[in-house]
Amino acid sequence: MDIRRNIQDKRWFMGKGGTIESVTEVSRAAIAGNGIAILRVKSVQGGTPTEDLYATIDDEGSIGRLLEEAFSAGERIYDASSGHIAFKRLRDIEKIAGVPQSPLRSITPVQAEQSNSAFTSERFFFKLYRRLQPGAHPEVEILEHLEQQGFEAIPHYYGSCRYIDSSGTEYALGILEERLARTQDAWAFFSQGTPSDALEAVAYGLGEATAKMHRALKSLSGTESAPVEIPFGKLERLLRDALSADARSSADALSTDALNGDAPNNSRTDAPGKNRELMENVLGKIPALKELAAQSFAKGRAQQLFANLPPQRIHGDYHLGQVLLSANINDDAHAVRPDDIKILDFEGEPSRTLLYRRALRSPLVDVAGMLRSFGYAGATADMDRSACERSFLEGYAKLSGIPAAALREACAPYTIAKAVYEACYELEFRPDWFHIPARALLEFINPKHSL
Repeated sequence: MDIRRNIQDKRWFMGKGGTIESVTEVSRAAIAGNGIAILRVKSVQGGTPTEDLYATIDDEGSIGRLLEEAFSAGERIYDASSGHIAFKRLRDIEKIAGVPQSPLRSITPVQAEQSNSAFTSERFFFKLYRRLQPGAHPEVEILEHLEQQGFEAIPHYYGSCRYIDSSGTEYALGILEERLARTQDAWAFFSQGTPSDALEAVAYGLGEATAKMHRALKSLSGTESAPVEIPFGKLERLLRDALSADARSSADALSTDALNGDAPNNSRTDAPGKNRELMENVLGKIPALKELAAQSFAKGRAQQLFANLPPQRIHGDYHLGQVLLSANINDDAHAVRPDDIKILDFEGEPSRTLLYRRALRSPLVDVAGMLRSFGYAGATADMDRSACERSFLEGYAKLSGIPAAALREACAPYTIAKAVYEACYELEFRPDWFHIPARALLEFINPKHSL
C-alpha cells in the first residue's frame, strides 16, 4: 500500500489541499499480534511547511484483540522502537459490562470517516486520536474528572492510552468508554418536528444537565484564561471578498448578455442571490456589533451577577450534535430524568491548540453555544427556538441560582462571538447556510423578541 496516498485520502488527515513531502515512521509497538505506529508527516500547506504526528493501527479489523490485552490490567506499558505506549484502565471492564468472556474482543471499526477514528462493539466505544498533539488532552482530563465526580450525563469512561516519546513528551492516543444503546441524536430530536411541549421539557432538562456539568468541572485545573476574541476582522474580509467576487460575476454575465444581444437578466444582478442583501446588511452593521459586544462585556451589572461563575474548564464545543437522548424520550412532554441526557465529545474545537482547549473560560461560552444551536434548529425545522432557548436557560438558572433573564443578558457577547464565528464558517464552507448566523447578528441590533 502507498502510505502517502493512503494518508492523503483520509478525512482525518489535516493537510488536504497541500502536498505531502515525506512520511516517516518514528515509533512502533507490537501488541497482541498487531501494531501501533506513529508517523511523522511533512507537508506544504499554502506554501508553508508543516509537520505533524499521526497514529495508525496495522490491522484495524483485529483491534479488539489489541484492546483486550492492553486494557486487561489497571495499567500496561509497551516498549516501542522509540519511547513507549501506555494504557490506563479506570474500571473493572468485565464486571461493568456484564460479559463473562472477552468483552473487548468484538470491537470493530466504524466505517464512516471522521476527524478521529471510531471502533465499537455492542457495549464499548474506542476513539483513536489520529493527529497527535503534545501535552494533556482535554477530553481525557475532563472524562476522567467527571467520572470521578460521579457526573451522570456522560457515557461511562473506562480508560485511555497515550504515546510517550523518548524525551518524555506525552501524546494522547485514544479513549475507551461506554457505547450508549437506545439513544437518539439531540439535533435530530429538535429538528424533526417533535411537538413543542416535548422540546421544551428536554431543553429544560438539558439546561439542568449543563449547569451540573459546569459545577462538576469547577475543580478541574487548566491553562490560563484569555480574553474572548471575536473574529470581526475575518468576517469583514470574507464579506467584502464575497461581494466583490459576485460583482465581477454579475458584470461578466451582463457583458455576455450584451454580446449575445440578450436583454439583461435582472436575477443575475442580485447574485449571490438572496444572500447579497443580507451580506451587505451584516457588513454595514459590524461597527454596531463591535460596540454592542464591547458594552456587553463591560457591563458592571453582568459582571456582578456572574461573580460566582468565574473562568473554569468547560466543554468548549457545545451544541445539540454533542448530546444524545434516551430513546425513551418520546413525543409526550414529561419530566426528563438525569439518565435521559448524555453529553459527548469533550475535545473542544479540533482546529484549536491543546493549550487553548484546556484554558479556563466562562461557562457562558457553553451556554451561548447551545443557544446558537437552538437557533440553527429553529432555522431548519418547524420548532419554536425562542421557547427552547427560554426553557434551557430556566433549567440552567434553577441549578445555578441566576435568573434566566440575567443569564440571557450576560450571554450576549458570547452569543455574538459564536454567531460571528458561524458566519465566517458558513461564508467559507456553506454559503447557503450563511443566512442563519447573519439573521442572528442582525437580530442583536434590532431584537424581535426578548425573554
